[in-house]
Amino acid sequence: MSSFRFGLTLLGLCTLTACSTPQKIIHPVSNPELTQLRGHIDHLIDTYRLRGFTMGSYLFPTEGSLFQPVPVTDARNAIIYIYRPHSSWNDEEVIAPVLFLNGRRLHGIRDSAYYWMELPAGSYDFAARRPIGPVYLTYIFNMKLKVEGGRSYYFRYDEENYRPQPDKALGLIKEKYLTELPEDMAMREIREMRLDKPGFGFATAQQSRWKPFDLYADGEHPVPEERIEAEKDLQIGKQVLMWKPSSW
Repeated sequence: MSSFRFGLTLLGLCTLTACSTPQKIIHPVSNPELTQLRGHIDHLIDTYRLRGFTMGSYLFPTEGSLFQPVPVTDARNAIIYIYRPHSSWNDEEVIAPVLFLNGRRLHGIRDSAYYWMELPAGSYDFAARRPIGPVYLTYIFNMKLKVEGGRSYYFRYDEENYRPQPDKALGLIKEKYLTELPEDMAMREIREMRLDKPGFGFATAQQSRWKPFDLYADGEHPVPEERIEAEKDLQIGKQVLMWKPSSW
């Protein structure tokens, strides 16, 4: 038995010695070819897997309630509003463009509609994609969205791009059809938009009592608990996490 074990050990050493980069066998994550292959597989899965989509205003006009500011579930989070003003082009659309956050499909943005997200401070992958049926092949835009806690952000999605633009000196985001607007300018248009589907937000996690660092008592919310339970205008979600190669 001892000679057998010695033979296996010797065979393993010879294999490692013969390999030009033995760390590829010892630790596959360090193999760039394997990492690249996994990236291609991820891309194919993300591109061709079937997902839900949102029908356009031509078949399903937006019928939600008119715009009203959203109370955050946690004062340390940011609120992001995205709206799409009315036009004949938008109104005749059969399938609407769909919003994605860190690869998670949220909802389509139809004519005369707005959508909102409540996000903890941080940086996110924010994108819009237009599907062919249940398959998403291309991006309309794909950008990094960095938000600060306690702020409100306003974005106009406008494929025709003929509406007034904000002063460039303000340094606001402009990414193809997506334009960040100052609040006073956005309010002139968004007040006519309707909420097409409940927004996406985060419930305040229960905190341990560790004075003086906890900002809220255990289970306390800045908004009524019944609003969260009813989920009439709020989809509660977990923290959105970025994909990490180490998760393979």
